[in-house]
Amino acid sequence: MKRQEHRRFVWCMVAVLAVVLVLGGCTGKQPQSESGKPVRDTIVVALAREGETLDHIKTSWTTDAHYTVLDRLVERDFDLKYVPHLAESWTSSPDGKVWTFKLRKGVKFHDGTPFNAQAVKWFIEAIIDPKNASPSASDFAFISRIETPDEYTVEFHLKNPYPNVLFKLSTTYAGIISPEAYKKYGPEGTKEYGTKYMVGTGLYKFVEWVPGDHLLVTANPDYQWGSEFVQNKGPAYIKNINYRIIPDAATRLMEFEAGNVDLLLEVAPQDVDRVSKMANVQVFRKPHFGLGYLAYATDKKPFNNVKVRQAINLAIDREAIVKSVFFGVASPAYGYLPPLLPEYVEDRQAHRYDPEQAKKLLAEAGYPNGFKCNLATLNKTEHVRVAEAVQAQLAKIGIQTEITQYDNASYAAFLKEGKQELFIREYSWSSADILQWFLYSSQFPYPNHSRWVDKKTDQLIDGAEYAPSMEARAQGYKVLQEYLISQAVWCPIWFPEKVQAVRTDKVDNFKMHPLYTIFNDVRLK
Repeated sequence: MKRQEHRRFVWCMVAVLAVVLVLGGCTGKQPQSESGKPVRDTIVVALAREGETLDHIKTSWTTDAHYTVLDRLVERDFDLKYVPHLAESWTSSPDGKVWTFKLRKGVKFHDGTPFNAQAVKWFIEAIIDPKNASPSASDFAFISRIETPDEYTVEFHLKNPYPNVLFKLSTTYAGIISPEAYKKYGPEGTKEYGTKYMVGTGLYKFVEWVPGDHLLVTANPDYQWGSEFVQNKGPAYIKNINYRIIPDAATRLMEFEAGNVDLLLEVAPQDVDRVSKMANVQVFRKPHFGLGYLAYATDKKPFNNVKVRQAINLAIDREAIVKSVFFGVASPAYGYLPPLLPEYVEDRQAHRYDPEQAKKLLAEAGYPNGFKCNLATLNKTEHVRVAEAVQAQLAKIGIQTEITQYDNASYAAFLKEGKQELFIREYSWSSADILQWFLYSSQFPYPNHSRWVDKKTDQLIDGAEYAPSMEARAQGYKVLQEYLISQAVWCPIWFPEKVQAVRTDKVDNFKMHPLYTIFNDVRLK
């Protein structure tokens, strides 16, 4: 027993020493130049939110850290064009039912094992495998089987022609992980994958994650496969990225102003004007592929009544919320998909502000005096303020709510357990299939946390998702949205903007990507 304890102590000291050395750039002990001046080797990035696990087979929320550690077969450049990455090229058969990908050679996972066709086949099959209960399983349900005719060729055989293949293989949920690492540390191993291990082929290697505090990654010295849209194809110029997890917007701003954070991936709406006036700071703003909405458990009373759901939609003053909570750094939402998507549909009549009509609908539904319920939200600053505004507006039609705040991990657990009534949500996704992700019956109970199980919805999703062309797909999703709005399945509230800020006195050559954060060409000053 004593020997084991001694070994554990020694290993703990070794681990602590390793972390201290890696964190040298973000603690008091920094490397020095020949002149003796400290040389910064760590960029500090503020994250507003973290996932409940880093195992992206198991989670419905990924972060920028997933993008830096895990590579995908296909990338999207700054104009969102699909470009090769771990796959050097691809072709599809004349009938569109077989997609063949030629893989890049000489790529290794961070644990030293080779990246090859077998690794790709294993990863996709792991997501699809029902025993893993992956929230991403529906993303790859279009695949009937995977073949590997040689070590660097993968063939995806599809159930039907599917025009959205490249998008599916370009998302953070398609980041390829090491089969050997997952077998060793995953659910059938030590169960430490996603907390102590995350192993890909990416620009950076995972070092450690302290939930609620920080996530540290360090440059992959073997990296030589940068995408065609970055100048630096080799290892990152910056040695470490320290992602600090700071949900509170005021604290993020304070740390940024103090110089303790170099890059804000998410500038809070109320801080945009202030940050824009700061010296040595560059602010980036773009429309975002996202939606913030009020959801409800549609299988529970009183939310199983469509008139109640319609009443809630009419009770919400979206323009007022955008003005008071987002200070104009967002726009009112009248549909379920972002306006940037070709499938976008809006209905201003169904989402107008009409509290008197809302009261009439509540009375017709059997609730003339309203009702009481819980209103849940993430502890993110803007979400809490939206919840407070929703609480005040619902009170005007007789719906009394009590707000409960959760951190990300406990919020996910809360929704998985099906305890929700009313709840605030926000998604970020650049494809219409987000509606399949959240509202298809096979996604029940999570991530279908609206608990919407409906045959017609499934039929419309199937018709759209498996349409033979992107044009037919867009039309199918428009029909789906019109039906969902008629059923008031969600209460859309705001379309967010993407706003980032970088300290130009400390960071050079940062450029905002519409979806991810690209560090290949970024340097520290």
